[in-house]
Amino acid sequence: MRVRYAREIVAVLILVIAVLALYYTFVPTSCGDYACFEAHMARCAPAIFLNEEDEATWKYVVLGTTKRTCETEVMLLNAKEGEVDLRKYEGAHMRCYYDIGITGFPEKNLATCHGPLKEAMQEIAIGKLYKYIIANLGEIREDLLF
Repeated sequence: MRVRYAREIVAVLILVIAVLALYYTFVPTSCGDYACFEAHMARCAPAIFLNEEDEATWKYVVLGTTKRTCETEVMLLNAKEGEVDLRKYEGAHMRCYYDIGITGFPEKNLATCHGPLKEAMQEIAIGKLYKYIIANLGEIREDLLF
């Protein structure tokens, strides 16, 4: 009778270990610094990183491999100082796709990204360029003529 319970206990322990192994294999690591995030992004291993910059707080989530690229989600959590136009896009996100082994802040290279946040950032950049051109139209015209 004791042997029967011993087998059940061993089976339950093996099941618990298997469940824990699967859980820790697929749950993203919470990185506290950029070096940790960079290492996970280079391997395309699931990770979460909050980047507290002066002008905004960004959340990065390495989701894993998709069609031989590393899929990373970027979310604007909080626009702080400087770029007031970003405030209306708090909570917006985009997905970025990089070759495995490539690291960096995804919002710095929008060519590999898709989603509402990318469109918002491009809209802001175009608006800034438009304002610059209008403000410097005389100088630009002179440069073109001479």
